[in-house]
Amino acid sequence: MDAFLEFLANGLFLGGIIALLSLPLSVVWVTTDVIDVATGGYAVAAAVVATAIGLPLGAIAGVGTAVVLGAIMGTIFLGFHSLRTTKDAMLIVLSSFAVMIAVEAAVLTVFGTDSKFLPRIAGTWQVGHAVLPYQGAFNLAIAILVMAGLAAMLRWSTLGLSMRASAISPTAASLVGVAVRRTQFFAFVLGAGISGLAGLLAVMTIGVTYFSAFPFTLLAFSGAVLLGRRGPIYAFVGGLLLGVVDAVSQAYLPSGWAAGVPSLLIIVVLASGRLPATAFGGARP
Repeated sequence: MDAFLEFLANGLFLGGIIALLSLPLSVVWVTTDVIDVATGGYAVAAAVVATAIGLPLGAIAGVGTAVVLGAIMGTIFLGFHSLRTTKDAMLIVLSSFAVMIAVEAAVLTVFGTDSKFLPRIAGTWQVGHAVLPYQGAFNLAIAILVMAGLAAMLRWSTLGLSMRASAISPTAASLVGVAVRRTQFFAFVLGAGISGLAGLLAVMTIGVTYFSAFPFTLLAFSGAVLLGRRGPIYAFVGGLLLGVVDAVSQAYLPSGWAAGVPSLLIIVVLASGRLPATAFGGARP
């Protein structure tokens, strides 16, 4: 029983990072109707910049780098809409994929192929026979604080209300005076900043390489759809659950099976009809 509790706790600790990746992808998705594939790229960029500079200034510089990349992606998003050449969101999604590839190429060129690490928070505490790391608890605590702050902003701030209105109906929001495009641009910037923070936690916990960007995006998307496309809170919980499933699978299943369980779970969710038929077609939740 103690071993299971240890696996469960470590799954939640890992899930904290996945939740922080799922959260910004969901924010951008429901606000703009676009899946920002560059989410993992923001995390990797923040991580490698932080390792190059070192803590504590590296953390600020890393998140700042992610925010700049998010602003670039937001500008691309606005550019497509201002040109009015297409209403196909897939072109914007492909552009975000190109941004992610550009980040991977830049990291490979500048920092090489070696895995990057930052010193983790040292120490563990013991609960019964279960040994739990301080770093994992720190990851989960930061994730919960970010989720709480975002929930408070969406509920009570003017900007948060604008984001919610834009998510429900951009046309109706614009008719009542909401600056929809500016709000959507900020969603990219905010999402990139949160992704950068997730990258910092990842580089302190599991390490990061130039090719981590796409796996991070896959984890973010998996967490965002696990409980259906219902918004950031569900994406956050989905990320936590995905971490638990992964940790328990690694503990009790052969390595080959364990690696495929999270992906199998997502396939089951997608096939179950828990997502609406319009989830990938531009309709609002």
